[in-house]
Amino acid sequence: MARSREYRGKYLIAMRYALCSMLFLLPAPCYAASASKSIEQGNRLYHESKLDETLQKYNEAGVAMADSDIINFNMGVALYKKEDYRKAQDYFTKALTSDNKQIEADALYNLGNCKYKLGKLKESADLSATMGLLRESLDYYKRAVEIDQKNIDARFNHEFVERELKVLLDKLKQQQSEKGKQQKNEQAAQPQEKQENRQKQEEEKSAQAKEEQQKKKQQEEGRAAREESKQGENKELSEEGARTLLERYGRDEAKPDYMDRQAQAGYDSQVSKDW
Repeated sequence: MARSREYRGKYLIAMRYALCSMLFLLPAPCYAASASKSIEQGNRLYHESKLDETLQKYNEAGVAMADSDIINFNMGVALYKKEDYRKAQDYFTKALTSDNKQIEADALYNLGNCKYKLGKLKESADLSATMGLLRESLDYYKRAVEIDQKNIDARFNHEFVERELKVLLDKLKQQQSEKGKQQKNEQAAQPQEKQENRQKQEEEKSAQAKEEQQKKKQQEEGRAAREESKQGENKELSEEGARTLLERYGRDEAKPDYMDRQAQAGYDSQVSKDW
């Protein structure tokens, strides 16, 4: 597993030296003394694994000495130990501005460790992303060795991650091969599936056509029935009209013309007595 370099032993001496060299730049020596005391307390709490209290003390030191490479580095180390690798890499990146090459080299080294850890967290979900982060870690280890040729841990981690990348590459190729086979099988199954879908669609269309034909037939039968009913009503009315006309015609025949003429002429049909 990748090794993590932290500020211990000689690095604590380097912290004190850095603080002393900054005393001339601070407006009030009391601020530097306060920051130095907070850093020392934070270092002690760190070795006691009291990480929350450690971060609190480093934050107090940061108020007195803003943008301190030493404080940023130590913040990164404490966050790294808390497994908050994303925030840790932010502080290690800030520490890269240090004029102290040893701090810069160690910040690069621990940035490589952060990238490695973040990559491993993604391995089960996104193997490609894991490999990308591991390649970034290799770059940081390489830069750390370029600054500090004696950084054995950086060399070890670089070789370790290279070997792990090869394993992950084989794993990725296997996954891609399996995915390719799965896609091929799915494509092979598609013609049969398409044929079944096409047949199903044709059956649905046929059933729909039959249903529409049945509806049309029912509508035509209903229309025919209404026409027949209407014609029946018209026929009954015609017969009734005919009877009316016949009755009227019969009444007209009951009074012949000659009878009307006799009435008009004053003709008397009775025979007068001749006596």
